[in-house]
Amino acid sequence: MRLCLQLLVGLLLAAPAGLRSAEVSFNHQIRPIFSEHCFACHGPDEKARKAGLRLDVRESALKPAKSGAVAIVPGAPARSELVARITATDESERMPPAKSHQKLSSVQITALRKWIAEGAVYQQHWAFEPLAKQPTPKAGNGITAVHPIDALVTAKLREHGLRLSPEASAFTLLRRVTLDLIGLPPTLAELQEFQAELRRPNANLEASYERVVDRLLQSKHYGEHLAVSWLDAARYADSNGYFGDKPRQMWLWRDWVIAA
Repeated sequence: MRLCLQLLVGLLLAAPAGLRSAEVSFNHQIRPIFSEHCFACHGPDEKARKAGLRLDVRESALKPAKSGAVAIVPGAPARSELVARITATDESERMPPAKSHQKLSSVQITALRKWIAEGAVYQQHWAFEPLAKQPTPKAGNGITAVHPIDALVTAKLREHGLRLSPEASAFTLLRRVTLDLIGLPPTLAELQEFQAELRRPNANLEASYERVVDRLLQSKHYGEHLAVSWLDAARYADSNGYFGDKPRQMWLWRDWVIAA
């Protein structure tokens, strides 16, 4: 359990090498804008491409058009045709075109401006980008981060003017993790055992919680709960499902999946 948390924190703190938190990320902010609003006419499909402009490749996006205009001028959004088009007041000039029934938000336009001003740095697919560990943000707002994940969540909430919900009770935590891992609520006996453990001298909620997680992971119901999505994806059934609908021996595979 502790190892899983450490791996999760590592992934949350990892970001493309050389990318500072204040910078606009191509993969996180710009690529989604291009993909949703621009690639249909200015993407990898050569047959659908308009005006010879390809925005998914940096070298192509920086080339001058026949008119001499350059879609993206790194460091100079005011001289970038892309910015001129997405902010044009003339509907016939504005991109995306009116017939597409799409419109960029002010937030998206600001992100594109800032990205170009920062040098219009492109990135590969995130899976091919090297990772660099980023510092854990401070929780702030009078909140003490019990775990690095708390600090990360709190920092993201703060960006949206939100705060953490009140800390859940020990019994709510027990119910949540039991439902998450085995798909069933805790039994009365398990609730009483957890309560008794927390009443002992020098009781430690974190240690007790970890023991609960370890117990649930050893439960046969954990395998059953996890197997459901796999069985659904494979369209598991105990009969053929055709007009005759005769039974078939599929329970052997079902049990194998649960055991695995």
